[in-house]
Order: sequence, then structure tokens, then C-alpha cells
Amino acid sequence: MKKNYLFVFAFFATLSLFSQTFPNAVGIVGPAANGWPDGNNPTPDIMLTNNGDGTYSIDGLTLTTGAAKFRADQEWTTSYGGDTFPSGAITSGDIPVAAGVYDILLDLNNNTYSFTDVGTFTDIELTGAALSGGNLLMSTIDGVNYELAVDQFTTGDVVFQEVGTSTTYGADSFPTGTATMGGAPISAQAGFYSVNFNLNTGDYSFTVPDVGIVGPAANGWPSDDNPTPDILMNTTDGDTYTLDGQVLNDGDLKFRQNQNWNVNWGGDTFPAGTFSGNDIAATAGTYDITFSRTGQTYSFTSLSVEDNSFENFKVYPNPTNNTWNFENFGVSIQNISIFDVNGKETLNVDLNNTVGVISADQLSRGIYLAKVKLTNGSHTTVKIVKL
Repeated sequence: MKKNYLFVFAFFATLSLFSQTFPNAVGIVGPAANGWPDGNNPTPDIMLTNNGDGTYSIDGLTLTTGAAKFRADQEWTTSYGGDTFPSGAITSGDIPVAAGVYDILLDLNNNTYSFTDVGTFTDIELTGAALSGGNLLMSTIDGVNYELAVDQFTTGDVVFQEVGTSTTYGADSFPTGTATMGGAPISAQAGFYSVNFNLNTGDYSFTVPDVGIVGPAANGWPSDDNPTPDILMNTTDGDTYTLDGQVLNDGDLKFRQNQNWNVNWGGDTFPAGTFSGNDIAATAGTYDITFSRTGQTYSFTSLSVEDNSFENFKVYPNPTNNTWNFENFGVSIQNISIFDVNGKETLNVDLNNTVGVISADQLSRGIYLAKVKLTNGSHTTVKIVKL
């Protein structure tokens, strides 16, 4: 009789083993992969292969440092986490993944998981006609998110390419989009951009960098209480930046990129000059400010009268198609020097008169700075425009 009981127990134990059910599909989610599910992306799961025996796997998956979990059928009804990395027993915790490239195995027969390191990160470069200086290698710290510091692009096509292969990623969208393997080239527009690319999702962006002014002459230097006091300038191409009607105090300032000190510019002269590492010593007043990345120059055009010598000063018509009339009844104008936005002198005229006519025929269309010096030594700088 005892043998019969043992046989029945063994039979039902075996039947229970063979009747165990496993999910049809399992994926990995979390910041280490494509992020947690949210309203904008409810199913970021990277799906594993169902091997049909209670195990699920994926080979050569690039992950970044962060948390991850496995979940069944792209829902939270059934999920599998862990407390250790690169392997461990399934718990309810988030798995603390380290950046790398892994073969991943989830085994629901014994409730374990493993991440096996299988290699180095994929090298990604930008290539195409939009790059006049040749291919540009992107940097990464996790093999998923790639970035390129600010660089100059011409109008033309560009794609992301795995270095040393013919594998490319592209899309017919600029400045942002989602690239696919073998997708159409990206039609870039001329300008300066920083570039980001996610190898897992294909998402990319070409971003015109910010440039702003900081320092006591403006909103102060960055501090713990105010780490980004930058007054941002305006640009369409990441090359020439402008800021009109800005009030400044007596004090120092600098230009800096993207509200941090990684890239910044100073100068030795005011109100105009070429870039150096020193602080620019500004004079209180109201200014139109111009910054040129390629020209490596800056200018502050005063919008206020520096002293009574200019109380009757005016320039007209401005903008003009052909000539400007300069007038300063009271004190004669000794000299007018005209500079382009890159700081290059284009005209220099001695007047020694209270009125003078300056021809614009030799100048191209654009914005210029006119430095006006009076016979008593007073001077000011005004913005003039050739149509």
C-alpha cells in the first residue's frame, strides 16, 4: 500500500512539472535599456527570444548604467527583478546594471538571470556631404547614448555609421527624428550643432548650442544659489549670436556655451575685440551685442549717449540702400570708422564737420558698426544696416 502512495505522489509531481506555464513573451525595461514605461512610451520593452523551455535570451544587447527589470507581455502584471548584478535570483527589486554589451538569459525554471559581458561598445561616426572636414567620431560612455561636441555642418546629407562597416542609420527628418538601419540620409542645414544619437532607439537630435553672457556686468557669476545666471543670446545658425537692448553694469563678463564653463570666451578690449581667455571689462550702458563664432569677435554697440557731446547726434536713414547721413550739431565729427560683424574695418572717413555723408555702395547687405569720434575726444558706437 505504501508503494502505491509513493507512485501516486511521483505521478502528480511529474504532471505538475510538465503542466507549468511560462509567459509567451518577456522583455527588458528600465533606464539601463529604453527607459521605464510612461504615457509617451508605454511599451519600451526590448523583447527577448522565447526559447520554449522556460528560458528567454538576447545576445549582444548594449545597456547603459541604470536600473532594469524583466516583464511579461509588455505589462506589469508579471515582472522579474533582482538585487545583484551581473547575475542573481529573481526578486522584486530593480537590477543594478552596469554599462556594457551583454548576452542576457532569464531562466524561469530556477528563477535566475544572468548578464554575460561579451564585448566593447560599437563605434559610431557621422559621415556624409554635410561634413566638409571628413567623418566625425562620436563619443559614448555607455554604448547606447552617443554625442558629438559642437561642430560646423554645411548643407547636405549625413548618416550615422558603425565604424568599419557598411551599416548606417538615417531618416528623412531634421533636426530631430528616429533613425532606422539603412534609412534615408538626413538632410542637414548649414550651421553649428551638437549631435546626440541613441543606438537602441535610433532617436537623434542636431541642436544649435546656446551662448549667453555671464558676470557682474550682467546677472553675476554662476554660484550655488544661481548656477545659470546666463543671459542667452539669439541665433539661427549657431555662428552669429545677437542680443539687443541689453543693460549692463560696470564690471566683468564673459560669453559661455550651453550655460556651463566647458566652452567660454573672453576678451581684452571693450566695446569690441577678438576672443581671449580674459574677462571683458564692460562699461555701464545699454547695448546691442554681437558674437561671431567663426570670426572669433564680439562687439557691444552703445544705444545710449555717452556724454552731452552727443545730445544732438543722429544717423539717418538707417537702414539705408545707398547713404547714411551723420549729424552732431554742437561738436564736430572728427572721424567715422565702419566695421563688419567680424570686427574687420571696411571704411574709415575723416570728416572734421558737424555733418557728413557716408556711401554704402561699397558694402554688402548686412549689419555694421560705426565708431564715431568727435573732435573733443568723445566717441560712441552705433549699429547701422545696409539693405
